[in-house]
Amino acid sequence: MDFEDIFLFKDLNKEDILKIKNFSYIKEFKKDEIVFYEGEKPIYLHLLLKGEARVFKVDKNGNELIIHTFKEGNLIAEKANLQNIPFPANCAMNSNGVILKIEFEKFKNFLKKGDVCFYIMSSLLEKMDYLDNLIHTNLILDTKTKIAKFIYENPELFERLKQHNIASLLNIKPETLSRKLKEFKELGIVESFKGKFKVKNKELIKRYFNW
Repeated sequence: MDFEDIFLFKDLNKEDILKIKNFSYIKEFKKDEIVFYEGEKPIYLHLLLKGEARVFKVDKNGNELIIHTFKEGNLIAEKANLQNIPFPANCAMNSNGVILKIEFEKFKNFLKKGDVCFYIMSSLLEKMDYLDNLIHTNLILDTKTKIAKFIYENPELFERLKQHNIASLLNIKPETLSRKLKEFKELGIVESFKGKFKVKNKELIKRYFNW
């Protein structure tokens, strides 16, 4: 991929982009490969160019607790770079993918150029909205409505993630999710295919649930 095509640099001139290339590199990752570990110093700013990644913590039993998933075009954990604090969680790939790693200390000189700072702030605001939504979902909604909301807003993610990952995202037990999905199947919202649940009729969700 040409650096000129990356949204973060689209307002920069060729000379600036060439300078950024000198302290950046593109790395390919395999599915489940670690991008960075919790506690690492944030030397690089990470921009996901291809694939999907997850940020997670590990509980005392060794289970992954997923905090957020990232898609193509997302910056990952840029708050750690901006505040110069260790990464607050681990990051790994949900699929094969490609990440642009930018040496942040050198990149800071370019934050005032073009709309670079605007793009980074927009990314942070998007994550704040996600956090607000997560708090609302976990503190206000009952379990069944929480699952329904997730399916309605993230049908592709629902079909792609494993059930224990979805349960982790929603902060519920995997057996509870499995039991509720069977109820959703009876309502005609989801269907099972080769051992996995698929969305059958997303619009039925709004008939049965409000949030």
